Amino acid sequence: MSIVSELPAIVNESALTHPTGGSIRLDDEQSGMQVEVNELEPAVPVVAIRLGGRGGVGHVSNLRTDAGLESICDYLLVVERDGTTHAVLVELKKTWNRKAKEQLRRSLPLLEYLRSACEVERETRYETGMTTGYLIICEQRRRLDKQSPKTKPAEAVPSEDYRNIKVRTWVGTTISLAILTGESQSPVTAPTVR
Repeated sequence: MSIVSELPAIVNESALTHPTGGSIRLDDEQSGMQVEVNELEPAVPVVAIRLGGRGGVGHVSNLRTDAGLESICDYLLVVERDGTTHAVLVELKKTWNRKAKEQLRRSLPLLEYLRSACEVERETRYETGMTTGYLIICEQRRRLDKQSPKTKPAEAVPSEDYRNIKVRTWVGTTISLAILTGESQSPVTAPTVR
């Protein structure tokens, strides 16, 4: 069994966001932002898990709040395609800000915890072919600078190194699954999923 099919069995239903009609909608209650991930293929398994917010998985209790340890991103999307599992931590923001990068970085322990919980529950190992990506999706990069919300497979997704992770940024409210996972790249950008 793949981790994509096992993850829904270990989290509460309230933390899952299910695809409908070839897309999946990600919501951020705090900002009111909604993002549609489209171009889902029926044969490609996808699981979306809300990490932050009401009903999300959340961090373990009693972490120090003064150090920012409890700060996490909004979603974890896990996709399996051609024998590779893509895990993408996603933060939704109305307007881009630096805090989003730290929220992504602080969410990696949740991915590792969920992976480990699946391994314990199913008495198996999920070691082969998993990539981890970090993506900020915002409606606007700056207050006055907007990008078209339509996804274009050849469109560049800017990325930057931040404290040992590569963070990609997408501006818009619609994104294709291939761009989200980093499988669709512009010829001028280097691969951005780690």
